Amino acid sequence: MFKKFFIKIKPILIKWLDKIEKVEQSVEITSRVKVIKTEHVVPWWGLAVIFVFIIIGITYVRMFNDIFYGSNITIFFLILVKTSCFLTVIYIISKIYKFFINYIQISVGLQKLQYKKDLILFWTLTLFNTVILLIFKINNLNFYIFPVSGFAILSGLLIGYWWGLAFILLNSFLSGFIYYINEINVFIIIVFYFLTSLYSLTKVEKIFSRKDLLPIVFKTTVINFLISISLIFITKNNYYSILIFSLDKFGSVYNLNLFNLPFYHILSGILSWLVISVFSPLLEAIYQRTTNIKLVELSNFNNPLLKQMMAEAPGTYHHSIIVSSLAENVSVSLGLNYLLCKVAGYYHDIGKIANPEYFIENQIAVKNPHSEINPSLSALVIVNHVKEGVKLAKEHKLDQAIIDIIQQHHGNSIIYGLYDKTLELGFFDKEILRYPGPKPQTKEAAVVMICDSCEAACRSIAEPDAQKIKETIERVINTKFVEGQFDEVPLTLRDLYKISNIITQMLISFYHLRTYRGEEK
Repeated sequence: MFKKFFIKIKPILIKWLDKIEKVEQSVEITSRVKVIKTEHVVPWWGLAVIFVFIIIGITYVRMFNDIFYGSNITIFFLILVKTSCFLTVIYIISKIYKFFINYIQISVGLQKLQYKKDLILFWTLTLFNTVILLIFKINNLNFYIFPVSGFAILSGLLIGYWWGLAFILLNSFLSGFIYYINEINVFIIIVFYFLTSLYSLTKVEKIFSRKDLLPIVFKTTVINFLISISLIFITKNNYYSILIFSLDKFGSVYNLNLFNLPFYHILSGILSWLVISVFSPLLEAIYQRTTNIKLVELSNFNNPLLKQMMAEAPGTYHHSIIVSSLAENVSVSLGLNYLLCKVAGYYHDIGKIANPEYFIENQIAVKNPHSEINPSLSALVIVNHVKEGVKLAKEHKLDQAIIDIIQQHHGNSIIYGLYDKTLELGFFDKEILRYPGPKPQTKEAAVVMICDSCEAACRSIAEPDAQKIKETIERVINTKFVEGQFDEVPLTLRDLYKISNIITQMLISFYHLRTYRGEEK
């Protein structure tokens, strides 16, 4: 009776505990935000100032060249005054913007360092987009030749969908401003840039290799043509001019026809492919971004590091494959970056290659070397696999996101496998059995930590059955939670409950056991 009652009220309790936990996390994040210090490679406002000077300078030189012809001082003074006023407005907007960003950080736990990096990359892409657009305008090239889809896909690949949407909104209006001829012209450019970029952004999730770029660019080129011709028919009253064959209207957007428009879009598609192919690897390296393309390349089992682990530490390799599968399924359920979790699962224990015989999964018909050394030395060898993993990852030039997960997948937890032995020998200092940390800083790192610990714990069960696996997984997750390993990530109790269920079901299926539901009768 009590059991049925508890089962009914369990979802309600979890819901209220989630609310309490979010309030506690918001208070903790507020206190942390005040003391966080970040390093700036390039200040975001520096890019903004350069960007503003380029736009205002070229615009006013173009607009007032005929009026003040021969009077460069007057033009310079005018540009200076307008720029100063514009920067004053930007300063006021930035203050308001900063207030709301701090509010969002408190509400959703936005990581300030990651936000700064994303913002700098956002302004860098905007600067590239604006400079190339100005080059097109100065050389009187048609706007439809501009690689709109290329920059939209690039923003989605490098900084994600939300930043990509902000990039599209800003640059659609900037494009209309730079290519201003008349009101209809501005309307066409803004709507065209927004719609075509938005469609291109939706295709980013289908890009997993360099080969996927060509078919996606081809699709976006076709859609761009359909959108542009639709806008022309909507805004034109005289349809006869659309049917006139002409290729000499490179500087106009409004004076187009069915013959030159496909040619412009084909050029735009080629330029979009070149923009993605050239800028993507360059910006990935400079800003240490981890794209789907790079993750898929790292997931190849022919990678030298994975082949080395398979040859020298086969038990660890098998363990990593299972952890990768668990982390991928959990991350899909939580809406995280499943490719990052999958690849990080492959590489999280590469440091064990240095001393594979000291880890139980590789001890096949071999005496355990830990039985002959004291606990402090055993702990040193075990803890060292994290440092060795980071070292190997840097030598093989793995992405920083994967290196961070390798470093964080044990947090600063204690090696409980050696704790009982230290008590038997009279050692009571837990610190010698503690990993150096840091604690997981992202949900993906926390997921890999949980999957790693749960798989290792369930592997050590003497006679595994469904109930034992369920209890072991719940105990591991509860221990991590009580230790405070999830203090730096916004994981709720509902998330942990969902993670526990998914890992339990998967490990039960791995061991080919009956489900524990039948045992609850």
